[in-house]
Amino acid sequence: MRAEPDVLDFEYMRHFSAAVAAWQRPERFLALHVGAGVCTMARHLVHAYPDSRHIAVDIDATLPELARQWWDLPRSPQLRIRAQDGLDAVASRHDASLDLLLRDAFSEALTPPSLADNAWWAHARRVLRGDGLVLANVGTVPGQATHVADAAAARAAFGDVVAVGEPAVLKGKRRGNVVLVAGAGFDVHDLRRYAASAPLPTVVDTAWAR
Repeated sequence: MRAEPDVLDFEYMRHFSAAVAAWQRPERFLALHVGAGVCTMARHLVHAYPDSRHIAVDIDATLPELARQWWDLPRSPQLRIRAQDGLDAVASRHDASLDLLLRDAFSEALTPPSLADNAWWAHARRVLRGDGLVLANVGTVPGQATHVADAAAARAAFGDVVAVGEPAVLKGKRRGNVVLVAGAGFDVHDLRRYAASAPLPTVVDTAWAR
C-alpha cells in the first residue's frame, strides 16, 4: 500500500473516488466508513476534500490503530476511528445525520450478510441527508449469487442504483469487486466519462444483478 494519500492502488477505491467526484456534495460533508481497514479511503478523501469529516469504524480495532503508527493519518475532527460493528454503527445513528456512507467490510471474499440485507440498506437510507450518497464495495464470486440480494436490497431502499466494475466481473465470469452507488445528487454521465478513461476496462451498469 502506498503512502501518498492521492494514490489509490485498488480499482474499486478509484471507483469510490470517481463516484464522490461525480456527486454534488456539500462543501463540508460528514462520511461514515464501515470497514475502516487501514483508513486508505478516509485518508484519501480528507486529502481531496480538506473540509470533510470522517468516522471510520471496524470490528477489528487493531488494524486502524496500526495504520496510525504506519502513516500520518488525519486526526480528529477530520478522522475519528472507532471499534464498532458495522450494523450497529449505522443502526445507532440519528436520522439524516450523514452525507456519505461507504461500506467496505468483508468476511473472506464476501460482504457479511448483516451488512447487505434489507435492514442494513433501510438504515443506510434513513441516516442519509437529502442529497446523501452510499458507496458499497460488493465482492462477487462466479457461481455464487449473494450479490443479487445485496443489490436488490439497495434498490428497495433507494430505487435506482448504479454498479461500477469490470465487464467480466459484472457478468459473473470472474471474481472481483463491484461498487454500488445509491442516493441522490450524483451524475451518472460523469461516472460514464470516468469509466471510459479508466486504466482497466470499466462499465457503469444501471441494471446490474436484476
